[in-house]
Amino acid sequence: MNAWFFAYRSQRQPGDVPLLWRLARQAVAGILDAQTFEDALKIRKVALPKLTQGLFWLNPERFLALNAVNVPYLQARGLQAAGQVQTLAEYETVLEAAHKLNPDFAALSHRAWLNSQTAALEGNHFPFARYQADAQEFAGDKVKGNLVLDRRYAPLLLDLMAGEWETLKPSRSPYSGREQLAVKVALGGGVKTDGGAFARALLFADDSGFEYVPFSAGLTLEAGLPDGRGDGPRQALQEPARQHTLLTALNAPLPAGLEATLTLNTDFGALFLLPLGPGREAEAAQQLQQYMSGVGRSRRLRVGLSLLPEHLESDKFPELLDAALTYLDALVDLLDGLMRPSEETSTEEIGVPGTRPVAPTPAAFVPVPGVPLNQILYGPPGTGKTYRVVDEALSVLDPAFLSAHPGSEGRAARKARYDELAAQGQISFVTFHQSFGYEDFIEGIKPVMSGGALSYVLQDGVFLEAVRSAGGALAPAAPEAGPSTETQPLVRPDAQVWRMYIDGTAPVSRIRDLSLGRGELRMGSYGKPPRDLTQAGVEDLSGRQLLFKESVRVGDLMLLATAADRIGAVGVVTGDYRFDPHSDPTFATDYAHTRSVKWLAQDLNVGATETLGKSFAPPTLQRVADVTPAQVLQALGVSTAGGETAHAPTPRPHVLIIDEINRGNISKIFGELITLLESGKRTGAPEALTVTLPLSRRPLSVPQSLYVIGTMNTADRSLTLLDAALRRRFVFRPVWPQPEVLPVLDLGGTALDLRKFLHVINDRIERLLSREQVIGHAYLLGLPATLGGVSSALRERILPLLEEYFFEDWSKIREVLGDESKAEALQFIHRSGSGPELRYRLNPEAFENIEAFTGVYAGVSDQDFPFDA
Repeated sequence: MNAWFFAYRSQRQPGDVPLLWRLARQAVAGILDAQTFEDALKIRKVALPKLTQGLFWLNPERFLALNAVNVPYLQARGLQAAGQVQTLAEYETVLEAAHKLNPDFAALSHRAWLNSQTAALEGNHFPFARYQADAQEFAGDKVKGNLVLDRRYAPLLLDLMAGEWETLKPSRSPYSGREQLAVKVALGGGVKTDGGAFARALLFADDSGFEYVPFSAGLTLEAGLPDGRGDGPRQALQEPARQHTLLTALNAPLPAGLEATLTLNTDFGALFLLPLGPGREAEAAQQLQQYMSGVGRSRRLRVGLSLLPEHLESDKFPELLDAALTYLDALVDLLDGLMRPSEETSTEEIGVPGTRPVAPTPAAFVPVPGVPLNQILYGPPGTGKTYRVVDEALSVLDPAFLSAHPGSEGRAARKARYDELAAQGQISFVTFHQSFGYEDFIEGIKPVMSGGALSYVLQDGVFLEAVRSAGGALAPAAPEAGPSTETQPLVRPDAQVWRMYIDGTAPVSRIRDLSLGRGELRMGSYGKPPRDLTQAGVEDLSGRQLLFKESVRVGDLMLLATAADRIGAVGVVTGDYRFDPHSDPTFATDYAHTRSVKWLAQDLNVGATETLGKSFAPPTLQRVADVTPAQVLQALGVSTAGGETAHAPTPRPHVLIIDEINRGNISKIFGELITLLESGKRTGAPEALTVTLPLSRRPLSVPQSLYVIGTMNTADRSLTLLDAALRRRFVFRPVWPQPEVLPVLDLGGTALDLRKFLHVINDRIERLLSREQVIGHAYLLGLPATLGGVSSALRERILPLLEEYFFEDWSKIREVLGDESKAEALQFIHRSGSGPELRYRLNPEAFENIEAFTGVYAGVSDQDFPFDA
């Protein structure tokens, strides 16, 4: 940073420089003299913006620059005086008002700068004329222009399109093509993906825009079914009700001046835009019938509507945009349904000859529909297999929460919920390796030092602990020879005794049964909409809410009352208050307040008077005075040792995650468990089996409530080499690289498209080796968004992997990196000599040149990428 605060010697006064030094010392001290300030303003080459900029540099905590960036920002927020300062008193007034906006003047200045970099509405108008002028400026360099236009106009479009939509999800999706200038905003899905319907917005400055059809100048909103083959949507449209619903949505009325159009792929003839709207149902129905009869043809179906320049610059622009987005939101919901077949309601299975289905008991565990009991996520390194197990675990343990927090924006919430379930003991995680064995996974004899003497005890492994957590009927391992590993007591030394009703005194209660089965204590909202008590002030909470949230402590003893004189269960509180309306539909409208409890005994049905010497009062939650936990447990005949109850365990879902499952010796680790893992051999199945464990001689049967999720790196070992017995018992789900999640970096005005970079590298690896050895997108995530960050990832992450893949065949590595087609200065790997003297060496300069990276994909057409380029 530098600036001149005085004129050349021939033009400045003798006292100018001493005056500026005097003002600088005052600025550092934070106290300015009015006369000094006003005299400084009169110095030639000094004006208010430059003077206040210097004050800000000297003391940013005290002073704010009133320059061309900050003044408009302050005026837009009501500080009109920011542009009219003439005296120190007026400057101090502006500083005081700005301090109320943001006391951190550096942060305020940064926010003002960011605001100056992005476009804003001009009244109610979209700044389309300014957009056209900006686009014209970059007509000769469209790659750079797309980066600048995206940075300037995409934030405004995102703000305008934000709202409580059912299906639309506005997000950044920079257009990085070389052929034309455009700003693109994704509204959900992708035009070349198979996940579901897509929607997007494209802003063009003139009528030269073109994708599959010409695009007019203005803002075009588009939704549809993605490219590719697939007859699922056609099959779904065979239902007359779905046809009618879609036709109604397609021809829904729009404000005057807006018109939607429908177009299909060239598989159905020459492209044309069919106008939609009231009165055009017959033409739309005919087009839809043509689409439905095109079995084996392209799946693509697109609907678009454009806000022309006159719409963007009219007073009705917000109203027109809202109407267009509402139309699109309803349409995407229907189209998405066509891509996702409805769930089958029949649970009938193909039976095993000679067997009859076992009728489930009322307390039997019901498996989660559509989720396999045993599955392996396999794929190349860095594709996010371990990352994905979080969602797979939630699909079993809390599917409602998973649905309520979709996408990347919900990832943090999903991971927090996963950690919470793991802390509650519903998730186990283990990584296989070459030294991992049966003794670690099932059961083994372990050496233990006790009183200075060595002894050996039988300990359960990870799998048996998971079986027990899932409610499997498994006796504990043999007791230890000595008191070597004492467990921490569940009940705290100063524990209090509490009594609580769940669903009142109803003799049969699903809410109560669910709470007991899930290891929870639930409190209702008493007819009011449930709300998170952690977000409410103390004064807003009722007495019982305060007791439930604050007064009940972890380690307190809890009695579950079923009537004024009946105790149904006893347990120890193990978790703090949580607001949980999503984990089961039963709790969606009530009983969303929960605490985790280790129930020591259930189905007691004993009298409170004979146990405690008193009956229970009506309040939902109440502390039981004059008794201790020890007295209560002794009277009930319940022990906290080991946390086990004398009652049959209640099945509850448990997820066992085995990372790197193929790195261990499968036969050695699983042993006899291979037979029991099969869904048809589990507890309750017609062909259920029980084996006797060889060391402890205990019977073992795997419950239906235990889910096993493995991850497998295909580059480490081919899928075809995996134990055949394991392959038959697991469902295998591929996890491939997703280059489309990577960003397009703006590095000094040059675009580095990491999506294209990774896609082209993987395409070459697949051609030279196999698909199992491509590189995952995670290798280019979690690094600085700079050329140095990408260079470091290539040099330290990707190159060592390529060396291993190609056994240091550097000619193949050069081919993968496109060095053969690049100038020598841009080649990552230089080649010299020939024959036996052929040598390869890294070119450090190339790793610092962005053209070396863009050269990897420079020769590939945008049309060849499976995503919007």
